[in-house]
Amino acid sequence: MMMDTGASSTRREATILIIENDPSDRLLLEKVLSSRGYRCLSVTNGREALDLLERTGRVDLILTDLLMPVLDGERTAQLIRSRPGMEQVPIVAVTAYPPDEARGTGPTSGYAEYLLKPFKPRQLLDLVERLLSSQA
Repeated sequence: MMMDTGASSTRREATILIIENDPSDRLLLEKVLSSRGYRCLSVTNGREALDLLERTGRVDLILTDLLMPVLDGERTAQLIRSRPGMEQVPIVAVTAYPPDEARGTGPTSGYAEYLLKPFKPRQLLDLVERLLSSQA
């Protein structure tokens, strides 16, 4: 029988909210993260994310696209940050634009990191693991 290590049990217990309107990008994020044991909750825009958080409560990490219909990533991050208990949850901007070109990714944006599209699965996993381990 195989024993779980601390890292893998932390991974299995971690819930990641994916906010991405592009179906192929959303599927890629879900596939890579769930293959490593992360629990993924996925929505297509910021309004759906806020509704989901209202129903489910806290998540461990949030990955959000910046350019989305209904409610963009910048405003979504601001509204999530204003919720009690969500101030310290890492939010990662997943964007096709470098930080100096992407609106809302400056030093006061509230994002812990950004991930530039297209990304390699290893980049995503390394980033997620680092942010989650810093929360432990």
